[in-house]
This record gives sequence, structure tokens and C-alpha cells, in this order.
Amino acid sequence: MSRGVHVTLLVIVLGMVASGIGMMILSGAGPAVFGAPGAVMPDFHEVLPRRPHGLGARLMIALLAVHAGAALYHHFVRRDETLKRMW
Repeated sequence: MSRGVHVTLLVIVLGMVASGIGMMILSGAGPAVFGAPGAVMPDFHEVLPRRPHGLGARLMIALLAVHAGAALYHHFVRRDETLKRMW
């Protein structure tokens, strides 16, 4: 199960990167992000990759919570050395 969560986290991170780059390219936010004088951030509500980016963010938060919960479960309930091995 842990391997599946780790792989899913990596896939979501790559998806977040791809959708973030897509949002920046399609919206023209590059100058504002990289500090061009007088540039303002565009409205992202009309950009197509906005929904997958938001869904990826929510999935990542949920998986991180499950991951942390599993680590605490192994440490406090099962009392094995899993948490120590992570360091």
C-alpha cells in the first residue's frame, strides 16, 4: 500500500507541474511571475488546466494526510521501526 501511495504522490506532483506550466503559458502570466515591471497576474478562471491543478492540489493534501497518518500509526500503534527508518 505504501508503494502505491508513493507512486500516486509522484504522479500527482508531475501532474501539478504540468498543469501549472500549462496555466502559465495559456494565461500569459509569465511576465508577472518572473517580475516584469508593471505586469499583473491574469484571471485564471478561464484557463483550461485550472481544474486539474486544483484537483491535484486536493488529492495531494489528502494523500499527504494519509501518509502522515500511516507513519504515526506505525509509530504509536504497531510500535515498529518504520518511522525511524524514514529518517
